[in-house]
Amino acid sequence: MSSSNKISPQEANEKLAESTLEGKWQTVEEIYNSYPESHTVAISDSGETALHVAIELNEEKVVKKLMEAITKHEGGRKKALEVRNQHGDTPLHVAASRGFVKLCMCIVGEENRLYLISLKNKKGETPLFLAALNWNKHAFAYLYDATKHSVILNDLIRQDGDSILHCAIRREYFDLAVIIVHCYDFLITHTNKNGITPLEALATRPSAFRSASKLSLWKLTLYHCILVEPLDVETTMDKILRKMKKPPSEKLEFPENYATLCQALLNLKSLLVGSWKEEQEKEKHDAENPQKKNSEKHEVGFLPPNYSTLQQFIRSMYVHTLGLSGVALKDVKKIKKKHQWSRQLLDKLMEKPYEAFTGRGGQPDLISGWEFDTGVFEAFHQFNQGESSSRFENVEKEKEEKIQTPMLLSSPITDSRKSTPNQNKEAKDGIDPKETAFLVAAKNGIVEMVIKILSKIPSAIHNTNTKKENVLLVAVMNRQPFVVETLRMKSKPEVWNNLVLAADDDENTMLHLAAYALGDEKPWQIPGSALQMMWDIKWFEYIKSIVPQHFNYRTNKNSKTAGEIFKTEHKDLVKEGSEWLRETSESCSVVAGLVAGVSFATASAVPGGTNDEGKPLLERQPAFEAFAVSSLIGLCFSVTGLIMFLAILTSRKEARDFRRGLPTKLLLGLSSLFVSIIAMFVSFCCGHFFIINHKYKTFLFPFYAATSIPVAFYALAQFPLYFDLLTAILSKVPRASDKVESF
Repeated sequence: MSSSNKISPQEANEKLAESTLEGKWQTVEEIYNSYPESHTVAISDSGETALHVAIELNEEKVVKKLMEAITKHEGGRKKALEVRNQHGDTPLHVAASRGFVKLCMCIVGEENRLYLISLKNKKGETPLFLAALNWNKHAFAYLYDATKHSVILNDLIRQDGDSILHCAIRREYFDLAVIIVHCYDFLITHTNKNGITPLEALATRPSAFRSASKLSLWKLTLYHCILVEPLDVETTMDKILRKMKKPPSEKLEFPENYATLCQALLNLKSLLVGSWKEEQEKEKHDAENPQKKNSEKHEVGFLPPNYSTLQQFIRSMYVHTLGLSGVALKDVKKIKKKHQWSRQLLDKLMEKPYEAFTGRGGQPDLISGWEFDTGVFEAFHQFNQGESSSRFENVEKEKEEKIQTPMLLSSPITDSRKSTPNQNKEAKDGIDPKETAFLVAAKNGIVEMVIKILSKIPSAIHNTNTKKENVLLVAVMNRQPFVVETLRMKSKPEVWNNLVLAADDDENTMLHLAAYALGDEKPWQIPGSALQMMWDIKWFEYIKSIVPQHFNYRTNKNSKTAGEIFKTEHKDLVKEGSEWLRETSESCSVVAGLVAGVSFATASAVPGGTNDEGKPLLERQPAFEAFAVSSLIGLCFSVTGLIMFLAILTSRKEARDFRRGLPTKLLLGLSSLFVSIIAMFVSFCCGHFFIINHKYKTFLFPFYAATSIPVAFYALAQFPLYFDLLTAILSKVPRASDKVESF
């Protein structure tokens, strides 16, 4: 810019702001080259420099030019790279949070300005933290690779004490969480300010585990047909790093189905290669253990040795051959990946069961302002002789400039705890200070975690919360039948009896807690108040079969038995369920009455007339016999349905009626109504068959088939209700449905 030498620095700054906002990057580059003081000028109220804006817009060429200007005019520490916006983010923060790995590489540069990676924003987050927080794989892999020999705990936590592992679990980036525990295993024992360990954070994510996820029958079929391999951390990270270092190549054009074909071939390759590797490992293992080989030689029986590989191949071909590679398949595969990675994360956390369960790593002792322990610096410097010490020099200068950033821990990895995590928790924001990961997993119905913790820490079965509720009481209160059944099978009889006989602070037993209604939370995920009432009664009866008989008469501190609590708590639900049953029965009874009238009129009419003896003239015709049978069936079933709906309307609709009587009547009424409607259509088609001339009869069948479409729509609309009613009647232990999956 030829005129840039003639203007004042203030005018240059104004021109810089204008050109940056308008995207005139050539002018910005010229100003950066001519006016070094403009490198740190904020061009907006948010405190952003031109470099911030260029990074946010992912202008790679512009950023490289600006970095060249900054490197040219600034020696040693680059102040322009440490300028913060209103959130305290440096340019590297912005690039890492957006996932612009090339810009991260440009900012850090070949000079390895690693001190920039340790700078924190107002929330105490480093660029590495932000890359993990938003799960920008390439940026995280690059920053990890750049600092893997010099990373400290302070880089991996923020002011509220949450580590990148906490954040990855809460945001359900379980593949990232597996990578983190592999790269920074000391975070397994780290707790935040509320004393929450990563294991407890994982226990609050029930959707990450198969036992707490509700899948429809269709999705469950796909779920078992999809193969998901465990995450190999080293291979994944190496693949990401190689991809970053690989020079860009021109894109080739492939047919639309190229990706699908490649995926099918990769699946076939993984199956064959995986089977070969398993055989090789098995042979090696058998060579080391010949006795075990002989003992397991005939375990397969009549099945071939490659049975498991063949089975998985058939599953994969079943999915791809039927064309089930659309959105549904992708969703189910995503769910299975989440389950696989979360289980892998759980196994990794429980490799150190005591530390992961108790959080022996301790809380972060964070205060504002930098404080640096010179002993740690010397130890780290001696340990990493090849590393640049500019990162630690930056800490001292940040302290002199009094930039408000969280403190660097004096001993991040070997910090010993001064108190237990339960004592450090604060009873606020719904956090129970005594609730362990075992109780949280039981509350959320995560059976895998309950079993895993019990196998590693058997004493956890006696954990209680602040209300003195043990794991069984917590599971009953939160309607988790799978957890109750698991505890019943895994516990010793004496331990199980102690759990059953326990009571909370208010002297509520298991039966009292099962009697409470949880209102709008819909614990069973069943639509409709009537079905909700059926499940609550079945749950109450199931718990009653577990507890001793005298629990039926035992009172709590409010002098109420479990039966009294159930009646009081379910008054509104009984009222709502009764209203729904009344409306449903009235509507269906009207339809059943109409069908009964039509069926009666049809049954009294004889197609073709009768002879002098009163015998039908068409009695030997197949269509006439079908007409006679269908009209009789329609009349009988329509009357049966009408009687069932009238019985529901005239019932007292008390709480005990919802257990079996009302569901059975409604099921019989709906079934009879459906059969009667089908019979009515069949009788109509058979009677109409005799009216049309013979030469048009071949054209009637498509029209007769079209009359079944309304019946099919009715059946599809009523099938979910029919299935839920059938399940409520036949099942002993209530199970949650998959209705919530559609929302």
